[in-house]
Amino acid sequence: MPNSKDNSPVSTRRDFVRGSLAVAAGAALAGSATEGFTESATKDTAAAETVRRKPVKHVLLFVHPPSTLCMNRLLKPYPVAEENWRAALAEKGSDEGNIACILRSHDPDKPLEEAALKHFGERCIINPMDNSDATRALLTRDLDRTFGGRGNHGEWNPYEIWTSNNARRWTEGLKKWLSEKGYACDPGSLTMETFGNWSGCHHKYSNFMGVYLGLKAPALIHAETKYCSLKSMPMRAEEFVELVPMDRHVWLAIFRREDGVPMAQYWDGLRPVWAPPHTASVTIEPGKVDVYNFSPNSLIPVNGVAKKHKDGVIADVGDGTHPAFTTIVGRTNGEKEFAELRAALVSAVIAPRDDRRNVSVAVET
Repeated sequence: MPNSKDNSPVSTRRDFVRGSLAVAAGAALAGSATEGFTESATKDTAAAETVRRKPVKHVLLFVHPPSTLCMNRLLKPYPVAEENWRAALAEKGSDEGNIACILRSHDPDKPLEEAALKHFGERCIINPMDNSDATRALLTRDLDRTFGGRGNHGEWNPYEIWTSNNARRWTEGLKKWLSEKGYACDPGSLTMETFGNWSGCHHKYSNFMGVYLGLKAPALIHAETKYCSLKSMPMRAEEFVELVPMDRHVWLAIFRREDGVPMAQYWDGLRPVWAPPHTASVTIEPGKVDVYNFSPNSLIPVNGVAKKHKDGVIADVGDGTHPAFTTIVGRTNGEKEFAELRAALVSAVIAPRDDRRNVSVAVET
C-alpha cells in the first residue's frame, strides 16, 4: 500500500530483514576482500622489512673492561691487552655485519668505549640491560627450569642463577636494541668472540649469553696473552698454546707455564644454567700430572669432583659460576711429554656431572 504522504512504499519487517541481509552480505564480501588484501599486504611488508633490515653476522663482546693483571698482582692495569682490544675494534669495525657490545663492570673504560664508538658507530652498544616484563617472564621460566632440572636438591647455588639473570637481561636488551636499530640476525649463523680477563666473568657471560642468543657454536673466548691476563691457573701462564673444541660445546684451553710446563683447563661454552655442569675424564698415568681445583668466586667454597684415580684424572669443567674448575699441570716440560699430555687431554670424555645421591634412609615408625 502506498504511503499517503509521499507515495513511497511502506517498509515491512520482511523488507527490513531482507535489506539487512543484503547489507551484511555486502559487508562480508567487502570485509573478505579487505582481509585478503591486508593479509597480502602484511606478508609483502614483512618480506620488505626483512630485506630492509641490516644483517648482523658477528658479535665482539667485551666483558668488564679494563684489562687487568691477576689478583696476586693487585689487579694492576694490563696495557698490552687494552691496546690489542682497541686494535681488534679498529680491524673489525669496517665490516657492517659486525657489532660491538661492552659490559661495564663499574667505571667506564673510556679509551675502549671511545674506540668502539669511533670504529663501530651506531653498531656499538654499552650495557644493553633490559628489565621489561617480557624479560622478567623469561627469568621466571629460567628459574623454574633450573629448579626442575638440577636445582631442587642443592645441586646449584644462588650465584649461578644471579649470573644467568644478568646474562639474560643483557641478551634481551641486545636483541631489543638490534630490532630498534633495524638489524636482523640469524642465530643459526651468528658467531661471537669475547674479550676479558681470564676469570669467572669472562667465562660465565661468554657461556650464558651465547645460550640466550641461540648460538649454534660457542663463543671464541680469547685466551691469547696479547688479549688477556691469564690468572687463576693457579700459577701464571706464560704462553697460550691453543683452544680445542670438545664434545658438548666444551673448550679445552692449553697453555705453557713460565718454565714451559703444560697447563690445561676445560670450560663450558653453551651450557644453560638449568643443565648440569660437565666433567672431563682424562686417561693418563696419574703420576705424570698434578690437579688443582678452585672456585671462580673467592666467596664461594669449592664444590668439585676433580681427583686422580688409577686410570687418570677427572676434571671439573668450569663455567665461571659453578664453584669448581680444574687446572691440569704436567710435571715436565719436554716436547714428548707435552705431546703425550695433549693427546690425552683432547681425547677426554665429556659428560654431565651427576650430583644426585641415591640414598635410602630407613625410618622406623
